[in-house]
Amino acid sequence: MKVLVTGADGFVGEHLVEELLATGHEVAASTLTLPPTRDTLSLDQLAAADWKAADVRDHDALYRLISAVRPEQIYHLAGFASGALARAQAAQAVDVNVGGTVNLCEAVVAVRDEFPEFDPRIFVMGSGDSYGDAAREDVPVTEETGLRPVSAYGLSKAAQELAAHTYRRARDLRVLVVRSFNLVGPGQASHFVVPDFCTQVAKIVCGRTREQVLHVGNLDVERDFTDVRDGVQAFRMVMELEQPAAAYNVATGRSIAIRQILDWILDEAGVKVEIISDPSRCRPGEIARIRGDAGRLRDETGWVPKRDIEASVREVYRWVARRYECRQSAAETVGESVRQ
Repeated sequence: MKVLVTGADGFVGEHLVEELLATGHEVAASTLTLPPTRDTLSLDQLAAADWKAADVRDHDALYRLISAVRPEQIYHLAGFASGALARAQAAQAVDVNVGGTVNLCEAVVAVRDEFPEFDPRIFVMGSGDSYGDAAREDVPVTEETGLRPVSAYGLSKAAQELAAHTYRRARDLRVLVVRSFNLVGPGQASHFVVPDFCTQVAKIVCGRTREQVLHVGNLDVERDFTDVRDGVQAFRMVMELEQPAAAYNVATGRSIAIRQILDWILDEAGVKVEIISDPSRCRPGEIARIRGDAGRLRDETGWVPKRDIEASVREVYRWVARRYECRQSAAETVGESVRQ
């Protein structure tokens, strides 16, 4: 099956491209610029996908891309994926997440007008953050729970979802939204909590900093973590359903305290550090405990997460530590060549 993935060189995008290639799909992978960045994909996997450049803020670029590829499925992942970045650039997050989705849907409509047989299924990457204040009830949220975002990121994703469903109803596009809760795994950027802790600890272990200090936010909040490789499998399985629903949660139904995440990382690193609470790392209006109910996904696809989150967190630390060791080694090599 011919598939288009936007945001293909992001954390989730790379793992999704890998999943789709492994299951026999022909993948057109769209990024903001070429060549794509590479964190987790092998060179063989990069070569196996057909890499394209398109800015989702540019309707004409999306039209040209979709017209050229004419995919049977579109996975729309491009956009702001970080709460921290969205908080710092709220207007831009809304512009990219909502405007990019509108541009994508308009481009699909335009291509369909030209080629009436063109009718792709469209996956829009939602977020558990869209539930916001609704998660305060301390029960796993279902797809029927109202969206009450309390953050700039949650706002941008809830509005993105509203836009997607509008095109589903008004323009008869085959759109579905997956509200994914916290994903974790190799390749995630350091502005997310797990790789942030891993990066700070790896710098200490690898001698990149003299301070034996770890800066943290609120360690008592609890979040629902899923390994990204389980997550992208769920994405693919939803898209393969004959009659999918309009929305699905991807979650485990189990919340884990951030303090526990940190304990696993420190144990994996074999180091003890001083922990300093940094108010700038705490989110305003932060919700103490969030859990998602993925019963609909499980009942319709049979999906269950396979990877243990403790093992995934420990793997992320080892991945980050290896990267720091490689960078240090590369720097030493460059230094030696300069001295010669």
